[in-house]
Amino acid sequence: MKKILCRTKLMLFACLGALCMVSCSDDEISSKTHDPNKPIEVTDFSPKDCRARTRLYIFGKNFGTDVSQIHVKVGGTEANVIGSDGEVIYCIVSPKSYNNDKVEVAVGQTENYTAAPMPVNYTVTKQVKTLCGYIDETGKTEAVDGSFDVAGFVGPEWMTADPKNPHMVYLVDNREVIRILDMQKREVSRLISKGQAQWYSIREIGFTRTGDTLLVANEQDAETAVAMSMLFRKDDYKKPMVAVRGRKNNSVSPHPYNRELYFSERNTGTIFKHLWEWAPEKKEKLFIVGGDDSQIFIAFHPTGNYAYIVIPPRKRIYKAEYDWVNHTLKAPVEFCGNGSEGCVDGLGLNAKLGNPMQGVFVYNQAYADAGKEDCYDFYFADQYSHAIRYVTPEAYVHTYAGRGSKGLDKNPYGYVDGDLLEEARFNQPAGIAFDAVNRIFYVADKNNKRIRVIDLNGE
Repeated sequence: MKKILCRTKLMLFACLGALCMVSCSDDEISSKTHDPNKPIEVTDFSPKDCRARTRLYIFGKNFGTDVSQIHVKVGGTEANVIGSDGEVIYCIVSPKSYNNDKVEVAVGQTENYTAAPMPVNYTVTKQVKTLCGYIDETGKTEAVDGSFDVAGFVGPEWMTADPKNPHMVYLVDNREVIRILDMQKREVSRLISKGQAQWYSIREIGFTRTGDTLLVANEQDAETAVAMSMLFRKDDYKKPMVAVRGRKNNSVSPHPYNRELYFSERNTGTIFKHLWEWAPEKKEKLFIVGGDDSQIFIAFHPTGNYAYIVIPPRKRIYKAEYDWVNHTLKAPVEFCGNGSEGCVDGLGLNAKLGNPMQGVFVYNQAYADAGKEDCYDFYFADQYSHAIRYVTPEAYVHTYAGRGSKGLDKNPYGYVDGDLLEEARFNQPAGIAFDAVNRIFYVADKNNKRIRVIDLNGE
């Protein structure tokens, strides 16, 4: 009965505006106008349970129809008022509305709010939000440094958080520039461009285990390529050191404990190991996993016990165990994805991946509580699925965020902030970083030209 009554009220609210446009007497118009000499009445609201971005309807009298004069607080936080017919207010609940349990309305002056006679139940949820970036009214953007309010990106991809300062996130933009996002200053700056180091295409960046050296993979197709990896000491980024040479490399991954660097050659699909001394003779060919000019990315588990080898065009993620006796990676085996493009969750080869790109390991306390040996999930940006997904240690693939707002249109992509699965949309996310200290994901949303965030603490 309550649901029927609520639907009836909402239908009446939707119809009232149209009826007033067709024919309204002077008495009817005046009855909808706010009378400052009469009290505001708040009798009910729907729904009683809400979260950020919930569409909330407030029922009562003497609200008026001028939304510029109507003020609503939900849980002590100002809500966005969309419309009013004098007796029903339509508004959108703002994030972090949990300072109290009240729904309050004021008209004109905001010294005195009138509260509803019943409490609201606000649920804190995880949300996809926009940190910075833009596309203008003509559909264009450009690389702009500065505050998050004005910063722009051309094609944000690979990201990595500084292990010694998680408030600093490094980003590859358009495969040409390495930029820095300073979360404390809320600004974007440029570290270095490819012309300064004779790069062809910057693909992957990451830090050594000591956190004082930045590694950069250069995808240049030449036997005499300037460098496979450029190392930058954090106190002197203008003097890169040549590490090792290789053709069309797009991956550079240090072992978390041993002094070894693993990288790929895209044109041959070969995985190499290089010892930390960087002498040319220390380069060792391990195995071939690609071979069809595919991108190859290597991500080591925090324990060093294994690495995932991500091959986007093959729509698969492989797993390579680490041999602690011989100090090397073993040949990989298929772990998840069956080679067919799609966004289908499932176990191992039953799952379908779109174009898996960068991934990060995230500690799962629930696994530790259950006594599991491996306590890390692997979250990755699935570019052509327009989603953030993760795979468990048992090889089960889940979709974590994106592909929401199904009532908007039939597309799985777009630009929508909000609830992880119900509302949020991405457009070819290609990079992801994780601040383990503050438990925040940063997502390089490539075709939306924006950096998005997901706070695991909620909102």
